[in-house]
Amino acid sequence: MPRLRTTLLHAFMPAVFALLTPVVGQARAAPPSGPVNSFKDWTVVCDNLRNCEADGFSAEDADKVAILVLTRGGAPDATAGVAIMVMDDITGAPSGTPLALAVDDRPILTVTMGDEQTVTLSGNQVGVLLRAARNGAVLSLRLKDQELASVSLAGMVAALRLVDDQQSRAGTVTAIIAKGGAPLSAVPHQPALPVIRRAPAVAQTGLPDKPPAGVKALAAKTECDTDQDLAASEPQAHRLSADKVLWQVPCWSGAYNFSSLFVIVDNRGGGARIAPLEGADDGTAVNAAYDPQTRLLGAYNKGRGVGDCGDSSEWAWTGQAFALTRAASMPICRGQSDWPTSFQAKVE
Repeated sequence: MPRLRTTLLHAFMPAVFALLTPVVGQARAAPPSGPVNSFKDWTVVCDNLRNCEADGFSAEDADKVAILVLTRGGAPDATAGVAIMVMDDITGAPSGTPLALAVDDRPILTVTMGDEQTVTLSGNQVGVLLRAARNGAVLSLRLKDQELASVSLAGMVAALRLVDDQQSRAGTVTAIIAKGGAPLSAVPHQPALPVIRRAPAVAQTGLPDKPPAGVKALAAKTECDTDQDLAASEPQAHRLSADKVLWQVPCWSGAYNFSSLFVIVDNRGGGARIAPLEGADDGTAVNAAYDPQTRLLGAYNKGRGVGDCGDSSEWAWTGQAFALTRAASMPICRGQSDWPTSFQAKVE
C-alpha cells in the first residue's frame, strides 16, 4: 500500500512564521489545536497554526480504493493543494500515464500518474476539480474506459466548509466553499509557532532497580493491571535531573496497544506524583517511550492493527513538565497511514 510522504502534508504550509513566539518552559494549560471532525466519507484535521488537511475516502463498499488529500496552510495567501493516492496496485498505469479525472462519469481534467501511484494536481487544476466536485457524488480516475479508483464526495462540502471556518476565510475571496466579497486582507495572520525549551540532558547513572512504594500506589490508584504479561513487563527508570526520576510502569495491554503510567519521583522529599503530560491528565500514554538523550517522550495509539487510524503525541521535558510538541490524528480507518498534524511546536 503506498504511503503519502509526510512532506506532502507540509508542502503548502508557509515557510515563515511570526518573529515573536511564545516560549514554554513550564506547565501550561492544554494547548490550542484545531478540530478533528468527520463528515460521511471525509475527515478534517487542523492544527494550532490553522494548517488544515481534509481527506476524502472511497465508499466503504468500493472495490477500487483511493484517498484524496487536500492541504491548505493557515497563512492568508496559502493556496490549496490536492493529491490523490491510488491504494491498489495498478500495473496498467505506471508513472507518466495520462489519466482522466471524472465527476459522476463526466471527465473534467487530464492528469498524470506520478510516483507511488499518486496523482498531484496543479494550482489551476485544483480549482477546476473543486468546482466540479461540489455537486457531485463520485470522483474517479480513469484510463480510457477503465475506472482505476474512486473517491466518494459525500461529506466533501461540509469538510471544506469547516476548513474555511477554521482558517477564518468564510465570507472572503480566499474561501473554498463559503466564498464572499471580503478581500484577502480580511483573513487574519497565522498564529505564532510555540517554542518549547527542553531541560538539559543528565547522566543516566545511579538509577534504582525497583520503583518505590509511592509509584506502586499510584499505579494501583490508576487501576493498572501490573500482574498481566505486558510487552514492557518491567518498570523502567530514567533520570530527569539530579533529584528527579521518571518511572514508566506497564499499565495494560491489548492486541497492538500497550499502555504505560508515567510517574515522577522527587528524591528531595517531594514524593511520587503523576507525570504532567500536557493533555493527558492521568499520566498514561499508549505505545510510549522516553528518550533521555533528547528529553522527548513519544506515544501513538492505533485504532486498529494496520495503523491506518488513531492518534500520536510527543512531549518534551522542560524541567517542570512534559510540554506537548506535536500531535497527529486520523479518526477514520480507511487506509491513511500518514496521520495529519493537529498540533506542532518548535523544540529547542
